[in-house]
Amino acid sequence: MIKPATIAAMLLSLPVVSVAACSPNQHPSSEPGTTPAIRSGSPTASPTSSTAGAEKLTAQLKTADGRPVATATFEFANGYATVTVKTVATGILTPGFHMMHVHSVGKCEPNSVAPTGGPSGDFLSAGEHYQAPGHTGEPASGDLPALQVRKDGAALLVTTSDAFTRDDLLAGNKTALVLHGADHTPDAEKRMACGVIGTG
Repeated sequence: MIKPATIAAMLLSLPVVSVAACSPNQHPSSEPGTTPAIRSGSPTASPTSSTAGAEKLTAQLKTADGRPVATATFEFANGYATVTVKTVATGILTPGFHMMHVHSVGKCEPNSVAPTGGPSGDFLSAGEHYQAPGHTGEPASGDLPALQVRKDGAALLVTTSDAFTRDDLLAGNKTALVLHGADHTPDAEKRMACGVIGTG
């Protein structure tokens, strides 16, 4: 026969088990006798992980003399684009902030003239900053945050934009991603690298 005191002790222990099972995620501890972390079956996505089912465009940015500088991906899902730009070589870009924009023409020609004419210069063939249909104000539809290059010449930027769609970037003359020289340097306005945005 089970004594009433034993039954009472068993009943009192049940809520403790239930509460322990519902406790929030805990951080791992190296202290003896502490509760280990509870692992979730769905880890948080990393900033560079792909969104399932996203439509993707890419650009390979190169200097005027053909040296690879960075790769860019545009992943479209949930009504906006996730833009990831990552350098592929060091020692090419000056440390600091480099302005970056989507430009209105998918041509990355060194020593070229702008579509509207004028003097020649590297990647002027890419035209002006991209404006989506019906948009004329500032910031331009193609304006993106600056790429911050570290002292070792490497950089990574992940940002989002709902100012353009996949079809926008592929329409007409297509588009290009242009990276400028570092801010507060003589090359700040110069187009240092360019890549045509496309499906391949």
